[in-house]
Amino acid sequence: MKKLLVIVVLCLLLNGNAHAATKWGKGELKLDNYVVEKFIEYIKGNVTKTPYLFAVSKDGWGYQYYYCGSGGGCAGGGESILQECAKYSKGVECSLFARKRTIKWKNGINPGKGKVSKISSKWSDAEIRNKLTELGFLGNATSSSSSTSEIKEIEVKKKETKTVKKYELKGERALALSWEGYQDLIAGSLKFDEKNYKGNINLSLPNDDGTCEGSYILQDNGRGTWNLSCSNNMGAAGTLKWKKDGGVTGIGRDFNDNKVKFTVSKQS
Repeated sequence: MKKLLVIVVLCLLLNGNAHAATKWGKGELKLDNYVVEKFIEYIKGNVTKTPYLFAVSKDGWGYQYYYCGSGGGCAGGGESILQECAKYSKGVECSLFARKRTIKWKNGINPGKGKVSKISSKWSDAEIRNKLTELGFLGNATSSSSSTSEIKEIEVKKKETKTVKKYELKGERALALSWEGYQDLIAGSLKFDEKNYKGNINLSLPNDDGTCEGSYILQDNGRGTWNLSCSNNMGAAGTLKWKKDGGVTGIGRDFNDNKVKFTVSKQS
């Protein structure tokens, strides 16, 4: 996937009815963490750029957004942003997610209008993420019958019943990694020291493309982050989850926004 470009939309370039090609998103949508970061970037803008349109692919992995120049009354652009989003998303269909700072995507929780759907540029990153979770675009909440108070109550119950696991194992396990751009799975190893909530990742790339080394850091709930640096000047980073059976799953993106996924065998 080519690196996604941020385009400042000038009203002189985009003419016509703003709603002529409007295609607002509908249905369940879970945003990839990288897309969330870019949405936060879009929301905050700056003194010379104000948010205009934000589009997202149906799988939640791709995006594109337009800014308006300061003082400009932008119009149109709905068709072109969807085409660009689909191109960057390798053909996955896209729909409009937000107009200015209002999330228009209707998923059964988000009404698509009013104060409930609006994001403030003054909010912190954590506050924006909490709002996306509340509206059903992060986490597991998608039911229209779930109110904000019900979602919070469920989260509290989960915290109360959660059993904190102590990681004290050391060793090495086989790793299978899928890297967009490589046809076959890449085999490697993951060395771990669970007592210290951290470990190392080592693997060799196919076609003599070099080797990669990296590390991961865990929290006490089994979730964490990982990163890789390769001898061919490539690299990747993302999040991972340590499962109950001792296996590991990880997702992320490389420097060119290609998807990277891996699994680690469970403990024997």
